[in-house]
Amino acid sequence: MAKLANYFISGVWKDNNDNITHVLLHTVNDDNSFQYGVKTTELTAINLIKQRNTIKTITWGYPEWQIGALVTYVNNNNREYLRTVPNATQKDNLDNAINMKPIRN
Repeated sequence: MAKLANYFISGVWKDNNDNITHVLLHTVNDDNSFQYGVKTTELTAINLIKQRNTIKTITWGYPEWQIGALVTYVNNNNREYLRTVPNATQKDNLDNAINMKPIRN
């Protein structure tokens, strides 16, 4: 099986304006298993995409993780946002990712 992505995003941290500030980023192994997630800034994730890395979302669908959408980014008014499916939203739209705000580290 081909490698599905270089990284997965399973969760997001958002500010009071509902904008993503950080993501829970997992490195994907060659066998498509993945490592523990690391809290990473949105900008770092965007830079990984710019360096031609593939990032997809994952969601927990008991009893296993489900591979989600391809993550891209857009530039709007000199602000870059992570995106999944392109639409008219002018901010991030990883709405199915786990809200990590209650978790502090």
